[in-house]
Amino acid sequence: MKPSAKIWYAASVLLAFKLERGKQARLPVWENVYLIQANSPAEARKRAEALGRAEAGQEVVELEGKPARVVFAGVRKILTCAANPARPGPSTVSKLHDGMEANLRKLVRGEAVSVVYEE
Repeated sequence: MKPSAKIWYAASVLLAFKLERGKQARLPVWENVYLIQANSPAEARKRAEALGRAEAGQEVVELEGKPARVVFAGVRKILTCAANPARPGPSTVSKLHDGMEANLRKLVRGEAVSVVYEE
C-alpha cells in the first residue's frame, strides 16, 4: 500500500496580548500564518496549535506600558494550498468584501478597512 502524499496547508493562528494584572480596555490580536505539510487538515490543525502554543507565553512583553503575555487564542482556519497553480486542486477560500472597489485597493495596500468575512 502506497503511503499518502503530504499536502501543504496554510494555518491561521491567533495570538492575543493580555496584561499580567488589571483590566484591559482592548485585546490586541495577531494572526500568524504558518505553512505546514501534513497528511490531513486535522493533522495540520494539531501542528498549528503546537506552533501557536510554543510561540505564546515565552516572554513578558509590554502593552500600554504594562507587563503582558502573548497567549495562544486558537487556530482560526486551515487552508489547503494548491500544489500546482496551473492546475489548482481542492482548496478553501476566504471571502473578504464590502462591495467598494476603493476599499479593495486599500485592503491590498494593507490599509485599514471594514470588511465582511465569509467562510
